[in-house]
Amino acid sequence: MEKNKTYLVYDGLYYLTDTPLFKSDNRAFRFGDGLFETIRYHKGRPLFFPEHYNRLIRGMAVLRLSVQGFPSRVELEERMVSLVNKNRFFGDVRIRVTVFRKGEGLYTPQNLQASWIIEASPLPFEGYPLNDKGLVIDFFSEFPKQVSPISPFKTVASMPYVMAGLFCKEHNIDDCLLQNGQGKYIESVSSNLFWIKDDTFYTPGIGSGCIEGIIRQKLMEILPQQGYKIVELPGTTASELQLADEIFLTNSINGIRWVVGLGETRYYGIKIRKIHKLLISMLD
Repeated sequence: MEKNKTYLVYDGLYYLTDTPLFKSDNRAFRFGDGLFETIRYHKGRPLFFPEHYNRLIRGMAVLRLSVQGFPSRVELEERMVSLVNKNRFFGDVRIRVTVFRKGEGLYTPQNLQASWIIEASPLPFEGYPLNDKGLVIDFFSEFPKQVSPISPFKTVASMPYVMAGLFCKEHNIDDCLLQNGQGKYIESVSSNLFWIKDDTFYTPGIGSGCIEGIIRQKLMEILPQQGYKIVELPGTTASELQLADEIFLTNSINGIRWVVGLGETRYYGIKIRKIHKLLISMLD
């Protein structure tokens, strides 16, 4: 039986996903010269897309990638919807938009123009269900993520996350927490970090080096509206997290996931369930 054909969009044109697209001098391959967004497509639309697009454009500005010729927000969203329909994906979908610099050259680019790719793959569940079983995570300090102008954005040069992912696989855990160059824990492999202590919510600030997450941003907006106090810190320590009442992770694909174990410490997930309901209400 022939496998169903799936497509991607590369600079506005459709290609089969198994089509060779690049030569070895591609700058994303050679130098990690690009960035990306990962977006959840739900009920016919990419969730929180204005925020994703805004972050992508700001990241392009940091990398001095020209927006000339790059699709507008409306155009890019239309391309996503068209790609999902062309691939006949009927449930929720993970969409990745990758932007990288055109041209050859060594470290110094020959031009500032950007190429872009949209990829889509089906997800196994709809919406943002809260995980029934809490995550078991641990600390990872072997490969710090350095603070820089590009650290709030998702770049294709992602070695700290790759090495942290290998650490999780080797230790059979669900996730782990990465440090910045100052030895403070700032985020997990693919998520922002929140913890609760005595009715106050804490999270590393963007200046700590963590990704400027979209779900993080939404929670920073809605939690104070519900009467909750939020404190941003320049990262955190193992001892501080071990004293927390609850810990949870957030990202655009999974929403909120609660943590039951960090190293040898165990946690509850009571307030997290209330916060999860707030997030779900934003999907309607």
